Amino acid sequence: MVVYLIAIAIDMTFGLYTETSGFGLFSGITYLLIMWPMIAVVIKRCHDRNRSGWFILVFMVPLLNLWPAIEVYFLKGTEGPNQYGEDPVA
Repeated sequence: MVVYLIAIAIDMTFGLYTETSGFGLFSGITYLLIMWPMIAVVIKRCHDRNRSGWFILVFMVPLLNLWPAIEVYFLKGTEGPNQYGEDPVA
């Protein structure tokens, strides 16, 4: 998050930040570079819960996105092996 704020500051310094889009050149590239690993981590967490990676698409549905957030971020993974591999904690 700090890296993204620094990228926004660089964009504002060089006049590349536009308030209508909320992005500039550096902050847009930084956002894309940060989002890729974040999505990968959430997909790995879904696999830990024995869910498909496509499960993260439910996050985009208003009101339904509460359950996936609770399941992915707060509940314990499945005990033992599941269809995505061995239990990494065991």
